[in-house]
Amino acid sequence: MQNNEKIALANCERKLRDAQATKRKLINSALLAFSTQGYDASSTRGIETVAGVKRGLINYHFGSKKALWKAAAEHLMSTTERDLGSALADMKQIDEEQQLRFFIRSYVKFCARHPELNRLMIQEGMAHDWRLTWLLERSVRPWYEQVCRAFSRAAELGTAPKMDAHHFYYVLTGAATLIFSNAAEAAALSGKDPLGPETVDAHADVVADLLTSIRKPL
Repeated sequence: MQNNEKIALANCERKLRDAQATKRKLINSALLAFSTQGYDASSTRGIETVAGVKRGLINYHFGSKKALWKAAAEHLMSTTERDLGSALADMKQIDEEQQLRFFIRSYVKFCARHPELNRLMIQEGMAHDWRLTWLLERSVRPWYEQVCRAFSRAAELGTAPKMDAHHFYYVLTGAATLIFSNAAEAAALSGKDPLGPETVDAHADVVADLLTSIRKPL
């Protein structure tokens, strides 16, 4: 390969890395905006400003605000599937009576790492429009069905609380997420960092204690 070709290839690789880095910044900024302000109140100019990129790069990289929302939501749903999918696989390797407790604790810890998930679902769950439809079809309904299956099996084993699977889904979601979604409030009230490792672990135990008949092993 000639020097000119090497230089051209290096420039192409650098431009690709720069473009990927810019897209990551925009997606992270978009998730923050969409999950805290909502879709309609989030402006492309504001997202670009928070991302620290030039004006117009949303249209350049994604084409539209709608396409950016889908890209950001896809990134979040893919992360959710990867992490919780791994937890579900690990759950199958442990004693069946302990599985619901393991499942709950894994979910709580995931919610601590990604409070933007619940914030986004609160924003989008208030109206049945194209965004909620996209989320339901892409990831939320399959996840709901997995939670219901895990609960139903635990109910058969006698390790689940006395409620139906639908109510369990929302009780779990609320208990697992609110302290992290409202982290500033929780910190102000308790004087503790709700996202600190010890607090997260303690909260995971509390939720698991509330929603299973299996206690933390001594």
